[in-house]
Amino acid sequence: MDRTNLDLQLANRIAEALNADIEANNCASLLVSGGSTPKGLFKLLSETELDWSKVTIGLVDDRFLPDAHKDLNAAMVNELLLVNQAAAANFIPLVFDANDFANNMEIATEMVREIPRPFSCVVLGMGGDSHTASLFPEAEALKAGMDKNNPNDLIGVVPPVAPYHRVSFTRRALLNSKNLFLHIYGDDKKEVFETAKTSGDELTHPIAGFINQPELSLELFWAS
Repeated sequence: MDRTNLDLQLANRIAEALNADIEANNCASLLVSGGSTPKGLFKLLSETELDWSKVTIGLVDDRFLPDAHKDLNAAMVNELLLVNQAAAANFIPLVFDANDFANNMEIATEMVREIPRPFSCVVLGMGGDSHTASLFPEAEALKAGMDKNNPNDLIGVVPPVAPYHRVSFTRRALLNSKNLFLHIYGDDKKEVFETAKTSGDELTHPIAGFINQPELSLELFWAS
């Protein structure tokens, strides 16, 4: 399957899940990832006809940067997803006070409580080092972020290599979803995924903590 058809398939799955929750609960929720992979998906979703006014969109993680900085995941969501039909959706970002990390964490923690749970859909991405959200291998905050007994929705992360401090949902919070998708491109990413799946070592390969767990099946959407 090529990338365009893969994106269309995933967009249709997300739309079905959102519609089902809107019909059942009069609201729905979607957490998305940043990076280059979801750009085509965002365009397709933005053009999808559904009652977006009843959908709350959030991010699985973001960089701690000033509003509208080009490297903010929120900037890409605003540009590519919250347009066309999806302009009516409610968006809750993760960065509110770019001058004070501690204060931002307090505000973001309160704000994300407004996102309906369980989430209708969570769309994860994955880096070449097997990180997902901002749950990076060797990051000091990784153990807390992967701990299923951690009651916090969000953690602050300082990546060991990647730039910028991050705000990330924890694994426990992300698993509180009806649908969990992993959206990746490329043979190299597929190899990383298979290595993590076989290893099961979630501290070396954080994505393994979403593959090898009983609470929720991870659906892989991959194209070369």
